[in-house]
Amino acid sequence: MRIGRFQKSGEARIGIFEGDVVRDVTSEFDGFQDAISRPQDAVDIGGETYDVEDLTYLPPVTAKNTVFCAALNYEAHAEESNIAVPDWPLMFMKLPRTLVGHEEPISYHTHITEEIDYEAELAAVIGEPARHVTADEALDYVAGYTLLNDTSARDLQLGLQMGDDDLLDWFSGKAMQDTTPVGPHVAVDEINDPQDLHISSRVDGETMQHDNTGMMIRSVADLVSFVSSRVRLEPGDIIATGTPEGVGAFQDIQLHPGETVEIEVEGIGTLSNTVEEAE
Repeated sequence: MRIGRFQKSGEARIGIFEGDVVRDVTSEFDGFQDAISRPQDAVDIGGETYDVEDLTYLPPVTAKNTVFCAALNYEAHAEESNIAVPDWPLMFMKLPRTLVGHEEPISYHTHITEEIDYEAELAAVIGEPARHVTADEALDYVAGYTLLNDTSARDLQLGLQMGDDDLLDWFSGKAMQDTTPVGPHVAVDEINDPQDLHISSRVDGETMQHDNTGMMIRSVADLVSFVSSRVRLEPGDIIATGTPEGVGAFQDIQLHPGETVEIEVEGIGTLSNTVEEAE
């Protein structure tokens, strides 16, 4: 099952995506958090159907939720970054206003940053409240999986210095408005093992990253358990699990207006967005 959010006639709706159509199940749920906590209730629900070409995709998350992101979670990416892997997961968060849906533009101001980069990530979507859960039980709290492109402004993220020390500006580098694609929807009960999936990114059709989620340093279960030890996870919260090697910053590659970035994870689908300069 693929459950997600879309906009039709100016209204945010909840839908079950079935090939080239989406079945509207909005009336059966008290918001998307409710839907993601009991997605199977939508299996036999009727509803008006729309062509996906006639709607706008919204990120499969709400403003009530939090997007947690893991940094340096693939050994090869940590090596290309020349940063030592920390003793526990290194996490940061995204603001809701940072997110955009599938086929929506990655929009940025060139007078603020000139080094926009892509990062392909598998993201777990929480299905029920989780607090202090163990890694062994953590996947029981995951409703499904989606894709996230952790688009980063490298000149802002890596451009700070204090004396002889380089500093990382996570906020400026990772949380600019309308720059982080998520979606297209959430794959529910379709992924048996999140640690055995091919993951890749492409820019205008050219492969930039290609790896397997089995190369994560900390598994999805480890990350869910870790975050739940710090805060209570709620239905609809997202945990992005880090990116493989091959990001643009270490190949002297930057994204430019007009280029299209595709993030693909086996069994989930493709998240596609075109870069544009913000007005």
